[in-house]
Amino acid sequence: MNNYRVSVGIEPTDTYEKAKNDLVQALKSIQSLTPAQQKLLAEELFGAAKVASICRLLSYYYNKM
Repeated sequence: MNNYRVSVGIEPTDTYEKAKNDLVQALKSIQSLTPAQQKLLAEELFGAAKVASICRLLSYYYNKM
């Protein structure tokens, strides 16, 4: 239970606004991770093979610029 904190906040009732707020919060949380943690999270969410393919694609794209 030490890895959690209790918080009180305001949440929109509109599902679009809630989804947008959730996405912004997720992006902020991901940015606070180390690169190794970001990679691990991506592999857990999308699978290691897909992450490796995306990394190769991005590497190819950025090297062409």
